[in-house]
Amino acid sequence: MKAFNVLVFLLCLFIPFSLFAQTQTAKDIEVDLYRSFRKIDNWRDRQDTLAERDSLQNANDDFAQRLKKYTAEYPVTIGEKFGTLVYDHLVIATSPDGMFRVYSWDTSLGGSKHAYENVYQYKAGDKTMSAIKQADSSDADHPTYSFSNIYTFKVNDKTYYLGICNGLYSIRGAGQGLQVFTIENGNLLDNVKLIKNSKGLHNQLFYDYDPALIAHLKIKPSIYFDEASNTIFVPLVNLDGKVTEKYITYKFTGQYFERVKN
Repeated sequence: MKAFNVLVFLLCLFIPFSLFAQTQTAKDIEVDLYRSFRKIDNWRDRQDTLAERDSLQNANDDFAQRLKKYTAEYPVTIGEKFGTLVYDHLVIATSPDGMFRVYSWDTSLGGSKHAYENVYQYKAGDKTMSAIKQADSSDADHPTYSFSNIYTFKVNDKTYYLGICNGLYSIRGAGQGLQVFTIENGNLLDNVKLIKNSKGLHNQLFYDYDPALIAHLKIKPSIYFDEASNTIFVPLVNLDGKVTEKYITYKFTGQYFERVKN
């Protein structure tokens, strides 16, 4: 009986210690990431010379590599809030099932056309994986985006992730989109063609608009997914770039999301 009591006592000591160690590990990771992230901000307004711009690029590369390393080696990070980083404008979007997360930040390398970089983190079996989606500010035809939300869509025993992303091209130009992902055979697939329209199959939906025309609105129009009806709602934009209160709808018809009349 005494031996049993001693065992219970030791277990009670061990469990809080383990939780404390995990908390400390997460805290240490956040402190290191925050120090690296702050270097981007330090070089943000210092791009007068090529050397200073290279320093800003290096600061972004350093943060991306550290974030990729930690999110791959420490599975607990997929559930961490990283409050200090979020306060400093790191954007974190996590799927409701906790299997997929995107970390996004503005690299400050794009000028008026903002260049965003992303680190994808996802669970594949008993492993946690991560990958860097490099920002390319030189590609005018393919702007980069920051992910703000992730919806989960399940059909036929398969899970898809609908990521909502936002881009800023200039003072009068912005865009929002939806991109389809899935995790398959240990890999994150970002080219899942689940959307069908008159031009064929696609893995994305996008619309462009003038941000100045919605600046006065308290509630900004946004793409959203309604789980009850399996329908994607995309704001309708006029020819002048003004977002209206109407929506274009894409409903899942058994194999694809297809446009339907309201």
